[in-house]
Amino acid sequence: MAEKRKLISPYLEWAVLTEFAYLRGDWFWVLFELDGPVDVFAGSVARSGLEQLVRIPSIYESAAPPSLRAADVTCCMAIATREALIALASGKVKRNDAARFATVLSSVRRVELGTPTTNLFGKIPLAEQPLLSAKPSRRTIIAIIDDGLAFAHERFRFRNGNSRVKYFWNQDDATNVGAPTGFGWGRELPDSEINQLLASCTHAGSVDEDEFYRLAGQKLVARRAKHGTHVMDIACGLDSRDVAPGDSCTPYIIGVQLPRWVTEETSGSFLTPNVYAAISYVLSRADRIAAAEGTGPIPVVVNLSYGTIAGPHDGTAQLEAAIDQLISARSAPLRVVMPAGNHYLARCHAFLKLPKASTTRQRIERLRWRVQPDNKAASFAELWLPAQTAAKSRAEIAIRITTPTNERSPWIAANQSWQWPTPGKPRFFATYDDPTGERPRILLAMAPTADLKKPPRTAPSGTWLIEVKNRREATTVDVWIQRGDTPFGYPLWGRQSRFEDTDYVRFDLAGRLEQDDKGVSPVRRESTINALATGQHTVVVGGFLRSDRRVSEYSGAGRLSTPGAVPSIRSPDVSAVADDSAALRNLLAAGTRSGSVVAMNGTSVAAPQATRLISELMIAQLACDRADVQRIAKTGDAQAPGPGSPLAVRIGAGRIDLSGRPNRR
Repeated sequence: MAEKRKLISPYLEWAVLTEFAYLRGDWFWVLFELDGPVDVFAGSVARSGLEQLVRIPSIYESAAPPSLRAADVTCCMAIATREALIALASGKVKRNDAARFATVLSSVRRVELGTPTTNLFGKIPLAEQPLLSAKPSRRTIIAIIDDGLAFAHERFRFRNGNSRVKYFWNQDDATNVGAPTGFGWGRELPDSEINQLLASCTHAGSVDEDEFYRLAGQKLVARRAKHGTHVMDIACGLDSRDVAPGDSCTPYIIGVQLPRWVTEETSGSFLTPNVYAAISYVLSRADRIAAAEGTGPIPVVVNLSYGTIAGPHDGTAQLEAAIDQLISARSAPLRVVMPAGNHYLARCHAFLKLPKASTTRQRIERLRWRVQPDNKAASFAELWLPAQTAAKSRAEIAIRITTPTNERSPWIAANQSWQWPTPGKPRFFATYDDPTGERPRILLAMAPTADLKKPPRTAPSGTWLIEVKNRREATTVDVWIQRGDTPFGYPLWGRQSRFEDTDYVRFDLAGRLEQDDKGVSPVRRESTINALATGQHTVVVGGFLRSDRRVSEYSGAGRLSTPGAVPSIRSPDVSAVADDSAALRNLLAAGTRSGSVVAMNGTSVAAPQATRLISELMIAQLACDRADVQRIAKTGDAQAPGPGSPLAVRIGAGRIDLSGRPNRR
């Protein structure tokens, strides 16, 4: 088969193959990576009259925000129709659209698929870019990109009752009333409108927060506990009685509520366009604040407590590269903090060592992929080979799939694909992409095992056998199963699949969950770090128990390099408290209503502690990049791992434990 174009996301290929059966909609969020500056591309698309196929927010048509070097920004969020996505995937365009679509086909290096959308923003005025002073700012901004942000909570107010939130963008609001300039969808609430709502909803000295959220259109804080509110409190929540307006030591807050479907989609693979748009919004509004105060760009720290499992884990994933680009292009400090992930014990990673291919006897490695019944979400697995530049040393393998019903595929080699022959829509698809200059990658995509529609389009649950054999020099293969569990606070939809192996040591002799990789099983705990968090500049945070300072059993790990083996996979930079103790496996922070406290755990609640620390460093005008955070953690941790310590792949340079409760000041 001919070599495939490297710009195509395998998840987009699966969506096109299944005719978008599992992503219902006509328009979809997408993330573009371009060959040149984004403003040039956005302008050419706008002039080509492609608004019925592709639409790009006007923020990308104008020059970049003043704090960014425009020539260095080559990514943008957009929305595209099914027709446009099919054209990108196949390169085939209708004859009357060919000339106009040539700009898109020739300029896009990579495209990543998001979720469906009904927010079809049209032609809107270009955002006016403010002029910034050369005077350094003494302020800092904490930005929270998450789900369920209860931004009227007293923990985010001043003692006079006004909000500390300078801007709030609800991407989930489908009314588009008050859509933010430059983006055109959702609803934006600047602090002036937030304060008006707070005043109008105050009765007898108390804010009716239910009334506030109803008027503000924030529907995703109806439950008493929400992930975003908990994270936001740990990152920037304060006792309102202690916070006076105008205090330069108090950080500003910008909140971005992601669309419900982005969070509800179980794999997390489709969130990248909205996250990138959220970061673009934060930087745009940060410059507006700086212009209003007559200062230069304001330092910004962004907390993104989201994660996935499968991906290259080398910083080259599209969102990782885009975030690194923004951090490098900004003239003022921009830090992005992410969790290490919670899948250390999920049995979702396998590592295969394949000896050199032999003409007499070929060794076959076998992985058993256990897919659960009643899983209403699609399941995915990714196989990644090492990067090799020389053609002669380039790794090449072949895989074979056996279904639970004992139907077997042929051996699938480089640049080949296989579709399980079933009636109707495809139920299983394997594609082996080996583009020149890129890492070889194999995607396995599977339909849900439960479907309430008629006729059902399901794949069988049970054990799927993946056989792998080498065809060249000795090599290694990393295999990750993509995240598939249902996010907190949403109805049960996805059920996490896993590898099963009889040699895998799950429990120690005392019956506790084994924390180390032992034996010969290819299913490994190492290399389970969040697949979105292996970029060059992001700050990544693991979790530990405050009581005895042990690493939290679920906290994701990197991989140390060994002589003659594959390169390392980056580890967390530091760790922060994720659980109070073995008995109290959670951390307390704000519920969605003032005065309430709820318990949650995971590296998602550890990450915002590093966010708070970085904001304090920014306010003090101290260095605050990855190395500085590592140095602070190492200096303050008497039990910090030494160089080359196996514990470093989970703990990082050391532990951060802010005095008292990490979310109280």
